[in-house]
Amino acid sequence: MRILLDTNIWRYIVDADAVVTVQKAALRSKQRIAIAPAVLHEAARTRDPGLREALLSAMKRPTWQRLMPEAYSEALEFKDEVRRLRPEWLRPVPNLRQFNRLRRDWRACQGGAWSRVDREAELLQRLDAKRIDRAREDAKTLRAYGMRMSDSWQTVPLQKILAKPSASLPGWNGEAFEPWRFVAHDVFHHAIASGAHPYIDWLENEVDLGLMLFQSSSLVSFWLHEAQTLRMRRHWLRWAFEFLQQFRRVTDGTPVDSQVGSYLLDVDIMLSADKNLVRVAERCRNEAPFSMATSRTVPGGSAAVSAVLGALEAT
Repeated sequence: MRILLDTNIWRYIVDADAVVTVQKAALRSKQRIAIAPAVLHEAARTRDPGLREALLSAMKRPTWQRLMPEAYSEALEFKDEVRRLRPEWLRPVPNLRQFNRLRRDWRACQGGAWSRVDREAELLQRLDAKRIDRAREDAKTLRAYGMRMSDSWQTVPLQKILAKPSASLPGWNGEAFEPWRFVAHDVFHHAIASGAHPYIDWLENEVDLGLMLFQSSSLVSFWLHEAQTLRMRRHWLRWAFEFLQQFRRVTDGTPVDSQVGSYLLDVDIMLSADKNLVRVAERCRNEAPFSMATSRTVPGGSAAVSAVLGALEAT
């Protein structure tokens, strides 16, 4: 069993000076503690240098199962669908040197992205500042929109929601579609067109992104009608998280919660002290058209450490 810990659980482990205790329990256990890059980077953005150092020191230990960035997994989903639906977008002679270098960097036990994060923390803060601020503003906008929606929207089954664009789009056949499709198309298109996004790093060596953007109506059709939901699980899950978050109070951690949600496809259980995060995750699990991890609320403070140890002792 793979156990994903939310950022707040790592904070409680550090505050209780229980890192070694949890590490020893993990080494004895048949279970694995998984850690997501989104959680690592959230810790790297901690302003208090002492707390940041303690968190990163705890998270970087090789005992934990390190997951790949969500952009990597989302890009692989997209690439697999391109191979199936748009092979003409693939480069005739792919050059995977950069892709392989990046993947090795994230998977390296020593000297890779995980090892550098403490030295690059201030740089990450500067690079992520605009992106995080924009994501927080987007979350506030969605929240304001959600507050104007009728209460009935909060209980509509996620798989029964359909959408249409406000204006005609070349490549759209005029029929209603699952809303994750439009959100994914919009996010993906803007990310690639920006010229600086992790999607580009994971895709450009094999996919001709310029040709893909040029064939805009084909790209619309790809996302709105042809891509299969079960092959694009992370894109569906990101939409579902953000849709449900608009009915809940927005915090600085709201954008990270939707990132953490994408890792629920890589683990078996998530522990968090954030009740809203768990409520959203469980609603997604109950209504998703695919299987995903169970999420569990645990108490704060030292009781969180006991919950982690209990999960590690489970058989």
